[in-house]
Amino acid sequence: MNLCSNENINYRAWPLFMVSFIRLFYISIFERALQNYLYFAINIDTGTLGIISSAGSIAYIFAPLLGQQITKKVGISNALIISAVLTPLLTGAQLIFFEPWYLISCKVILGLVTGLVWTNCFNLLNKWQLISTTERTKKNLNFFNLSWNLGFIGGLLTGYLWAFLWDDYIAMIISFSLSFLLIPFTLFLKEPKFAEKSEPPLDQVVEKLPPVMVDQDSRVKTMMMAFPIIFSWLGLVILSISKSTIIFSYPIFIKTFDTNLSDLTYLVQAGIQLGQVSGLIWINSMKPSKRKISLLLSTTIISIIAFSILIIRDIIFITIISLVAGLFFGLIHGVAMKIMLDYGTTKNTTKYSMINEIITGIGFGLTPIFAGYLAEVDIYLIFTFVVFFGIVISIYLIFLSRKVKWKRIEKYKNKNFGD
Repeated sequence: MNLCSNENINYRAWPLFMVSFIRLFYISIFERALQNYLYFAINIDTGTLGIISSAGSIAYIFAPLLGQQITKKVGISNALIISAVLTPLLTGAQLIFFEPWYLISCKVILGLVTGLVWTNCFNLLNKWQLISTTERTKKNLNFFNLSWNLGFIGGLLTGYLWAFLWDDYIAMIISFSLSFLLIPFTLFLKEPKFAEKSEPPLDQVVEKLPPVMVDQDSRVKTMMMAFPIIFSWLGLVILSISKSTIIFSYPIFIKTFDTNLSDLTYLVQAGIQLGQVSGLIWINSMKPSKRKISLLLSTTIISIIAFSILIIRDIIFITIISLVAGLFFGLIHGVAMKIMLDYGTTKNTTKYSMINEIITGIGFGLTPIFAGYLAEVDIYLIFTFVVFFGIVISIYLIFLSRKVKWKRIEKYKNKNFGD
């Protein structure tokens, strides 16, 4: 039986992929160009730069809560349309003048508006998973990950070209104009509609599902739900702290080593993102039993990478090892996202995607502030923190993972899949 017949697939996925691509394409250029312009052209101090860089992410800590309330009133599609209209206006406002208080204000409001975006993207993925086959679900997740990652990578490569040919300010202006493309593609979004007859019999669903994992209390878990949800949360913590540390610190290394290659920041960040998308694709094709190993191994390697930067203080080495880190960011992100999606789908709730976005906002929001002020003393101090934090999380995850075991079973015992 085709669990995803044409009458059951009543949603359009491609507009979501285009929206995520365009959003990351334009914003990767704008944010990188703005930080470079402030740091290299205006010579703003690192502490203030850290606050400006973090303002949007800090606001995003509260944004999913606000976004969820708005979404309940207007619906997912309308919430995404509102964000698509406000985003270009708030982006363009940052081009008017560059006083820190003004930029911080713009970024805070933009961060709150972003609360309407990614949580709702995950909400749509959850809804689609309910009415799609396993193969279609994998494709949707793969295309979604590819869209925003390729947008990020393509934007940074394009931004490098513009900055090289012209300057960072021109790159900001062009990328701002591209943000208006969000509006038409968002209008094509369509939420899936459910009908009772569209749900296939449970025994036929079971036949389509892969082997599951169980923990020591023998409760059956659907797919990735053998992992406690804290696996996802801690993975996002180390991902956001370590990645934001490397990305924020790299321009400071460029200036410290007096290389005069500010344009290189675009290429390095693009390389990190390319490694991340490789990790995401790899995880999605990996057996669930091996995802546990990849998460534990990746968190440990991130600590080793941060420690190596502390020891080998050379710009060439820092450049290469930063690119290598991208793969392990992707492996961590892939596992964390898959756990979150399976919990949200099985329990039919949006709270897991909302919590994940809040954790991401905290990590990406607070880290540049600490890094900015520590950089005024010694930029390497923040990497000491990453090493310590990474080791603690790795040890805890290894201890927690002992409860996760692999087992093949033929059928699920109840419709709630062991929940």
